[in-house]
Amino acid sequence: MPASTELSEAVLAQRRLLERLLAHGRRETGEEPSLRSPDAGDAEFVKNLQVFLRLVVDADALYLRAAHNLSGDPAQAAAVTGRLQELRERIALPTEVPLTLELLLGRRFELERLLIELGDRTYLAGRLADLYDEQPGTVSTWRSLYGDELPALLPGGVTRHPEAAPPAGPEEVEATRERLARLMHAKESQTHVNKARWALKQRVTAPTILVLLLAVAAFAAAVSGMAADDQALWAAAAAGAAGAALGGLIRLRDEVTLGTQARQFWLFFVGQVLVGVAAGVLTFLIDDGGLVAVAGGAAGVAAVAFAVGFSEAAFVGLLTRLGGSVTG
Repeated sequence: MPASTELSEAVLAQRRLLERLLAHGRRETGEEPSLRSPDAGDAEFVKNLQVFLRLVVDADALYLRAAHNLSGDPAQAAAVTGRLQELRERIALPTEVPLTLELLLGRRFELERLLIELGDRTYLAGRLADLYDEQPGTVSTWRSLYGDELPALLPGGVTRHPEAAPPAGPEEVEATRERLARLMHAKESQTHVNKARWALKQRVTAPTILVLLLAVAAFAAAVSGMAADDQALWAAAAAGAAGAALGGLIRLRDEVTLGTQARQFWLFFVGQVLVGVAAGVLTFLIDDGGLVAVAGGAAGVAAVAFAVGFSEAAFVGLLTRLGGSVTG
């Protein structure tokens, strides 16, 4: 069997596996363990599956160009054909264990490094085009490392009259290869650091929110024992929670733009709603105690509690007025 056909069959097998992974989600299929991935429903996992699928297709195209001497660089073509087995190993995802996000990221970066090392001008220019247009995120991008100047290896060159610019030579190809390798190294390092930070933050945030829940519940119960009007108290607490929830939704819509931020949003949103409850109870307490006068009775207190829960600035302003009243 020709080597190029052998690799193409391996690529086809991997494409089928990746497409099944993308299609199955969290469903139990009874097939290979990788199809029962615990991270299958994670948007980050799906994104990296799609990236890996693209890299597998690129690996197949790279090898076919080398096998048919289409790259224009005999030494590069020989390097690719001489490392066929390594290419086969890099495009293969494990099927004997569940494919976690951590494992997928490791395999993706291994394949990416190999393709950059072996890539011909066509591959490097195509990958460069993808990375040059990458938007800012939590890890480095081409522009964050090298600036906005259009790389010479991209179509169009670096001048206002690209038709007059000479094509990029072998030196530029190798320089691009080195820059891409550095970028991938930075991305891999930063991805692992960010994942470790999020795992630590997640481990600390959950018990912190539990403590906050108990503290807010105890605070509300204590105030309820002192208050003559329980209905007004719970109305203020509910209004504060509703205001905090609405504020969190608007923040999600307007401020949360990165995948990492979205992954962290839920836990902090729960904490924010609990703080809204505490703000509502506090609003009721300071009105009931006469520390700060709120017009409109119970309805006015609920309205102020909603505003305080919705806006951190309003909460701080209420605390400032409370502090001024106590000092006075």
